[in-house]
Amino acid sequence: MPAKTKQLNIININTVYDDILTTFDSVVSDLGYDINNPKERKSISHSEINYCLKQVSYKLFKANKSMVNNQNSLIDYDNIELMSIIANAFIELCQRFNKSLGLMSYAYLVGCDYSTIWRWLQDETLNPERCKMLKNIQECHKVQQIGLLNDTPVGALAVANNDHETGLEWSKNQMQVTAQSVYFLPSERSERLKLDAPGDNNDSV
Repeated sequence: MPAKTKQLNIININTVYDDILTTFDSVVSDLGYDINNPKERKSISHSEINYCLKQVSYKLFKANKSMVNNQNSLIDYDNIELMSIIANAFIELCQRFNKSLGLMSYAYLVGCDYSTIWRWLQDETLNPERCKMLKNIQECHKVQQIGLLNDTPVGALAVANNDHETGLEWSKNQMQVTAQSVYFLPSERSERLKLDAPGDNNDSV
């Protein structure tokens, strides 16, 4: 049985970005959507976007023979330049199609098991730059999610209630104001106003 090889430099790093976008658009068009129509792009479901990502992976990166560690993709996962280019293409697709997608969807694109992606993220020593890239995808995911929430009144309120970055945190700040408020019982209020309680007469008879 022939030895399994890693097969480096199979993917053209100079064209892979455009190859991903072009192939993705082609798959979307095959589903019947007009990619030049913003409303139609927005109407595509998250599930369909994930389907398109898997199709791109199959068409561009699927290995046709056994590789090291039973890898099914032609992508060199240790090549941070290549991985970053693919990540940037992934982020652009999320932005252009107005979708909030995270690491599972990215795993579909690169043809990698999610548990492996998660291990890369948790163990920075394996490849610090790759870990940094994955964290960037997570942050972009948050930005996209906030953008989608801000498109609706209820979502915008949720964002305002939990916006740590700007310090809004409406619900938290409102609780602090309430906690700092002081309430007095009627008798205490009268005392502070130096008012006599009903029926109280200090005049001697």
